[in-house]
Amino acid sequence: MARGLDVGTMNIISSRPEGDGTTFVQQRNSFVEIEYSDMAEQMLSRSEVLHIRKDDKVYVVGDDALNFANIFNKETRRPMEQGILSSEEASAIPMIKLITEQVVGAPEEPGEKIFFSSPADPVDSELSTLYHQKTLESMLSDTGFDPEPINEGMGVIYSELSDNNFTGLGVSFGAGMTNICLAYYAVPVMKFSIARGGDWIDRQAAQATGTPVDKVTSIKEDDFKLDFTTDVGGVEGALSIYYENLLDYVIEMIAQEVDEEDVEEGLDVPVVVTGGTSSPDGFEELFAQHLEDTTIPFSISDVRSVDDPLYSVARGALVAARSEEESGGGNSSAAAEQAAED
Repeated sequence: MARGLDVGTMNIISSRPEGDGTTFVQQRNSFVEIEYSDMAEQMLSRSEVLHIRKDDKVYVVGDDALNFANIFNKETRRPMEQGILSSEEASAIPMIKLITEQVVGAPEEPGEKIFFSSPADPVDSELSTLYHQKTLESMLSDTGFDPEPINEGMGVIYSELSDNNFTGLGVSFGAGMTNICLAYYAVPVMKFSIARGGDWIDRQAAQATGTPVDKVTSIKEDDFKLDFTTDVGGVEGALSIYYENLLDYVIEMIAQEVDEEDVEEGLDVPVVVTGGTSSPDGFEELFAQHLEDTTIPFSISDVRSVDDPLYSVARGALVAARSEEESGGGNSSAAAEQAAED
């Protein structure tokens, strides 16, 4: 059985086929440190809260970390920052290993194929993604999988554009980065990332309003809408301002990179916007409005969003894994199209 895995700054999500559909398993990619006591550890275990103990500390990991952080007025710690393993977090690798094992589980047979998402190198930063990619590859190999990286933007193409022969522009708005891929018949024409995403929005809104970052994140994830009707001065107003600023920045970078790549002017392609940061109502319309105001040397047929943007990359990684499994090294584009239709 093939698997897909989206290793994101905010969430880690696995995907696998089940019956006629796909099963996703998700955990938040964060943790919070609390003081150890026998009673506390017993209660966490009894309540099935994901945690690990190290010396006199207990680390609450995954979905429950944000709840504990809000209750104890702490900030969560993150194994990843700006789309890759954090160099500032000493516990990054053991924590991400624990969360990944929780969502993926063990392979059903040795050498089971798994495609995992990996960001492209950013065009607006000197960050390198190589160490992050190789560490994840080694970690998954150690658990018995046969891992292979897939560019995050290409994952969006595989997931959402099978009805367009895997041709179009995929934009994945993640927490740490925004990944972009332009593909023509499943062949990437350009792929790059931008070192800004949902975390950048949260930090800017937190700084502007004097609100803890985790509190801003909770407000953003709790029915926030991009309708620009909220009062200026509140957290939702600040979120709207920085959302709009991020969209302008991403579109400016797309226009710049398309110009540098000398993409054929006759192209007429759809654009898919996805990723957890694209979840608020009104995002698709705002992106389309701002895209209309920008000169890009090819035609945009339409701008699309998806019903479950958080799962797009994990679904695309699974399509790629099944394609590889079914083609046996043959026509991977045709196999991907078949896998996407199943």
